[in-house]
Amino acid sequence: MEDHPVLARALGAASLLVKREDRNGARVGGNKLRALEWILPAAGTSLVSMGGYGSTWCAALALASESLGRRVCAALFPQPWTDLVAATLGCTLEHAEVRLARSRAHLPWAIAGAWRTARRHGAVTWIPAGGATPLGVLGTVNAALEFAEQVRGVEPVDAIVVPLGSGGTAAGLLIGMWIVGWPVQVCAVRVTDPWFANRRRLMRLVERTRKLLERLGLEVVRGSATLRVIGDQLGSGYGHATEAGRVARARFADAGIPVDLTYGAKACAALGPLACSFPHICLWHTFDPRLASRALGEHPQLRAARRYAESLWPHPRSI
Repeated sequence: MEDHPVLARALGAASLLVKREDRNGARVGGNKLRALEWILPAAGTSLVSMGGYGSTWCAALALASESLGRRVCAALFPQPWTDLVAATLGCTLEHAEVRLARSRAHLPWAIAGAWRTARRHGAVTWIPAGGATPLGVLGTVNAALEFAEQVRGVEPVDAIVVPLGSGGTAAGLLIGMWIVGWPVQVCAVRVTDPWFANRRRLMRLVERTRKLLERLGLEVVRGSATLRVIGDQLGSGYGHATEAGRVARARFADAGIPVDLTYGAKACAALGPLACSFPHICLWHTFDPRLASRALGEHPQLRAARRYAESLWPHPRSI
């Protein structure tokens, strides 16, 4: 946990805390490590999941699973090509088997191919994008309780700002805040398609997780914490950088916080407007650049992925 008074003043906030989830692991970190801590012990020997070409979820899943002797087969769909996408895909390719979809319309065929490959390695477990299952959400519930201990005795936050993709992190934060009884607003900044990242879908995940906790012996009563979905930072879509995101990324880089343009930069860009209503803010920082530390430049699937992406977006966006 870090306090950033200089950033707070620049944003017009009274205080800004940054929860550094990128530092929650020794080898790699990030919010997906929280979900994997719960998902992997219950999974089979062969795992199938999906994400974008630059999915840090798939990279983290592949890396963690390999260390446990599990095999991952990932189905990936195109997104605008950047150096960061290439490096993250390089990590996934190094530790998993990958099926590339030429477009989002071809994703079902990529998933089917990944499933066929996975069946050759043993019992198959399907894990949704982002690890957004009730079991995976428990990892962020734990993180929320950890956060409550870290900030005990300091000025309470009014809002927690987090990117909204698959929704597991936002769901876990809301449940965690209900458990501790804090009147916080969880501000989930949409970074992907509204049909996928929306309040209704997120609240279904919250309710499913509550039912899981109830079966495990913990009844979670809805508290004063609330959820707000912010949709004005998405720009042209998933993986498309915005100008506000670029400005926010540069500002946070100056403070020593690495931010990606797909998720974190869009959440950071929402902080200024939110500071008008929430003077004491926490940014839930989810991105660990260690998951994008290697690009396998000569790998044939990396070259194919770039070709597919640039056929859809002819002018690749550089990071």
